[in-house]
Amino acid sequence: MSVSLFDQENTQFELSYEFLALLKWLAEHEGEQLKKIVVRAVRRGFKPEPPSSKSVDAGFVQESIVNFLELLDTILLEVGQEHRIKKAVEHNLMPAVDRIDAQSCDTDLLQASLDKATQKLEHFPDKNPKELLCAELIKRWKPHKDNALN
Repeated sequence: MSVSLFDQENTQFELSYEFLALLKWLAEHEGEQLKKIVVRAVRRGFKPEPPSSKSVDAGFVQESIVNFLELLDTILLEVGQEHRIKKAVEHNLMPAVDRIDAQSCDTDLLQASLDKATQKLEHFPDKNPKELLCAELIKRWKPHKDNALN
């Protein structure tokens, strides 16, 4: 999955709040782990070489930063998705999800409904997972004329 950190004109960075919060959290809570990553890089052959000229190529700087931020952003998205799926499985929501017609329900709608149903199941574990998910889907579903049922 490729994610762009630039706006549509490709001129400015666009970072989500979640991404910035992750960076802050990593700096505050995982400094030792980040240090270990750098130590491992040096042991495996990374050699920070000063540039041959007094000025650093702006393209190299931008590409390096963008590549790192895009990788981290992609990892954040993947981990978030994996976490949501794990929670849905824990709350026995997957059988209900498997029965949903993908043509009449887009992924954003399903994801928002799944997140809300999972949240509710955390507080009310005795509720029926299928009923909660269906209720959340109905709250968010906006039918279109081209999705008319016979």
